[in-house]
Amino acid sequence: MSLRLTELIREDCIALGMPVQTKEELLSHTIDLFNEAGLTTDPEEALKAILKREDVMSTGIGGGIAIPHAQSSGVTQLTVGLVRPEPPVDFEAIDGHPVNLVFFILGPEERGGFVRVLARISRLLYDGELQSRLLSVRSSKDAIQAIAREEEKFRV
Repeated sequence: MSLRLTELIREDCIALGMPVQTKEELLSHTIDLFNEAGLTTDPEEALKAILKREDVMSTGIGGGIAIPHAQSSGVTQLTVGLVRPEPPVDFEAIDGHPVNLVFFILGPEERGGFVRVLARISRLLYDGELQSRLLSVRSSKDAIQAIAREEEKFRV
């Protein structure tokens, strides 16, 4: 059975139009979302893990998309969040363009799964259709429905 993004993304971890100015501010506010959703036991540790990963190399993959991800002892379960910063944020992306769509992946240290989640997100974004939809949705529920519709295309 293949991994479904809709099984990992949560409505309460989606922020459309997040008012941030910097990458660090976006990452910090997203950790706050995860914390408010009860997914972190130690938000500072989770933020430290994300920032450490970004120090290695930016997760801004280009085309306006970033996929920050980390494993941390301060996280209770593998979860995906989605952030649409307003205005778009400089994420030190490989193409130098600001980011307007961020898939945020956090998981506990003892569990893997990141590679599969990253591959799934990349596959869903491949043709640009999902990205366009996610840039125009007005609610968290609409974002999850857009992802579900895209995942249906890949059902076997």
